[in-house]
Amino acid sequence: MKPFPAFARDWGWFWLLWPPSWWAILSSSKDFTSGGVLGSRVLNGVGLHVWRKRLANKLCSRRRARMRAHLPSETTRQWDQTGYMRIDDFLELDQWAGLCGELLHATFQMAEMTQPPAVTRRAYLDANTCQHRYPNLLQLITDDRLIGLLHYAAGYPGRPVVAVQCVHSALEDPTGQADPQTEWHSDTFHSAAKAWLFLHAVGAEDGPFSYWSGSHKTTAQRLQWELAASETAASHPNRLHARGSFRASEEDLVAMGYGDPMVATVPGNTLIIADTSGFHRRMPSPRTTVRVEVYFSLRRNPYWAGLFPSLLGWPVLRARWAGWLFAWYVWLHARGTPSWIPREAPGLTDSEKQGLRASAPLNSTLR
Repeated sequence: MKPFPAFARDWGWFWLLWPPSWWAILSSSKDFTSGGVLGSRVLNGVGLHVWRKRLANKLCSRRRARMRAHLPSETTRQWDQTGYMRIDDFLELDQWAGLCGELLHATFQMAEMTQPPAVTRRAYLDANTCQHRYPNLLQLITDDRLIGLLHYAAGYPGRPVVAVQCVHSALEDPTGQADPQTEWHSDTFHSAAKAWLFLHAVGAEDGPFSYWSGSHKTTAQRLQWELAASETAASHPNRLHARGSFRASEEDLVAMGYGDPMVATVPGNTLIIADTSGFHRRMPSPRTTVRVEVYFSLRRNPYWAGLFPSLLGWPVLRARWAGWLFAWYVWLHARGTPSWIPREAPGLTDSEKQGLRASAPLNSTLR
């Protein structure tokens, strides 16, 4: 949809007379530039965005209260306090070794996205992709313990998107662009879960994941900041901020009353699950780096997620969605539509395999 003129976005009362606006309010839409009620300076000035955030938070908190009894108390307590969970030695040693070995010889279809100076490559994983050739990956993506923790971090049930993810971070971009993932940002206004199983060690100079501890909490200072941000979001010069992935400075985050940032310098076989409505980023790296991980993402409509199964939970999609998603990217690319770019070369590149070959559990037969 083309953005509405700026003057129309300011007529907050007008959009209240337009029935589809009410559906937008109780959707997961976060884009302030898409026109209509969500980008209205008037309505956001009197608290529409903040109301949506508070309602979503209340519903997700109620669902977590029901989940808590079925999950490890130490892990849920860590999330409650910080907004993330860290589990070292997540996989048994044999499974970790077997999983790394599978990736060294995998022939996955890869899709690629460039956000200069970084490149992210993904191979999406479903049961059909893994069932006959990659048993250790299949065991991981169907792990009930991991899925339960994702549900808790998100605040609702559902099937996550799963991918082998390879992040290439260059020192600098020739065009002078900055990696947008190195800015402190919140993915969306409501709880959403992402997880990363780091398959090899990530050091301080390797562009590690960082999370501002406690920033998943909707403090009074945070709501005040969100209120001010929502009024001007539609016209913000940062495109990602304007589309609902708010950017914040370190001064802003300190003023919101949060703790200190956590930097995930971790050994291999470490799992981190975070609520990405909290502020996080990929740390800038002083050198060119490559990181290989298994990535999980669970983001649904927070208002209705407890009432209906997630899209990937439908029987027709549950085992085969990854192949169909790749075919969709191929179709979009053929039409010249900006999206993930399908790559013909299957599997990991030599630079991506290098970190896995250095991993502790790999024996000489896998090197």
